[in-house]
Amino acid sequence: MTNSRNSPDDDPRNSPDENPTVHSLDPAVLGTDDDPLALGSRSPVGTYALVFDAPAATIDVGALGEHRVSAGAYVYVGSAFGTGGLRRVLRHRRVAAGDHDARHWHVDYLGGHPAVGLARVVCVTDRDVECAVATELASSLGATAVDGFGSSDCSCDAHLARGDSVETATPLVEAAFRSKM
Repeated sequence: MTNSRNSPDDDPRNSPDENPTVHSLDPAVLGTDDDPLALGSRSPVGTYALVFDAPAATIDVGALGEHRVSAGAYVYVGSAFGTGGLRRVLRHRRVAAGDHDARHWHVDYLGGHPAVGLARVVCVTDRDVECAVATELASSLGATAVDGFGSSDCSCDAHLARGDSVETATPLVEAAFRSKM
């Protein structure tokens, strides 16, 4: 995969003096009093990965068309540097729970499929490492799931990778984030 964005080292949000924490969270805790990011009350910015558990299914991915996915873990990598920051993850959780029907991004079609579950959210605040983590995951998980998925604003092949299971993919996602800090 190639990347047209600046290197993470060139981004002022990626100060070398900081030692950011990679958060690996149960989606159910997000927006609650137990949420370490306090997404319900503030909006830190950062990069996130959504780890989905999916059965074999056919999913309509909007402009990308219909795609057959095999059973396994699907990891979508995104970033949230706008005014809402990482609160965007709360929206993704609502889509996955069936509580929000609007489909704006490719990941909404995957997460909103009734048979797909959001199993884990991995993120880091104040770091723009979206393309670097997506590239690392495509390599470590060994597969890009759907070409062009989630990468319409960059030159990466995709921001969605597939692993065998949530249990094996999640540690690789956490390691990919740590390796890009």
